Amino acid sequence: MNNKTILETVGTITKKEVLSTVEHDTDKALVLESMKPYPGYHGTTIPDQLNPTSLFLVTDQKYTGEKVIRATMGVKREFTDTFDAVPGQITVFNNLTPCIRIKDINDYEKIEDLIRLYRKNGIDFMKSRNMDPFYGLIKIRKYFTLELFEPDMYLDTRTTQMVYFVIPSLISWDVFESITHNLKISDEYNNFDAALGVFFTPEGVIDNIRLYREENDMDNIRLVRNRYLQELKRVL
Repeated sequence: MNNKTILETVGTITKKEVLSTVEHDTDKALVLESMKPYPGYHGTTIPDQLNPTSLFLVTDQKYTGEKVIRATMGVKREFTDTFDAVPGQITVFNNLTPCIRIKDINDYEKIEDLIRLYRKNGIDFMKSRNMDPFYGLIKIRKYFTLELFEPDMYLDTRTTQMVYFVIPSLISWDVFESITHNLKISDEYNNFDAALGVFFTPEGVIDNIRLYREENDMDNIRLVRNRYLQELKRVL
């Protein structure tokens, strides 16, 4: 008998990454890319960035989630490859700016066609400009399929390197970033990337922290979780 508890839900992930302008042809649209998708993780199993990892198509206005999803469906009917797209927002020039986060594009040369198809389906973009690399705060809204593998800890069934643990209440980005910084400079086990998450369920909101780790050492993940919870108890 399968006794796994599966949670399928919608939620958000907030994190900070170094972003830069894509220099390949983007049909004059502003497209940013993550210089390192998991900046807190310093292992050797993430390959050098020969192909796009996370792209952010900066839209000319805020479109509804439904509009982005319907446009993405239209794009996928004509685009030659599979890809993942979710609505989001990033800080550009200290302003919160709407975007579409794209993953799993395997060739920079295909970005132009992707832009063209989104425009065909009613989504337009800010004009391209050259920007020096900068730290941008990113918030995306996405679907999750999660397995509850122990109390208050979830495993992402699609990306098993992702683990989420529940925290007692909502915290600000500044508090989260400060705690993360302190843990990384003080703990022996600091080889992880962290982001702030929220799951929306019929029972209510589940605040959580997402940890990325390549190695399957759950004892270290539990150690990091316990250190976060200790620090949160101290500051809340």
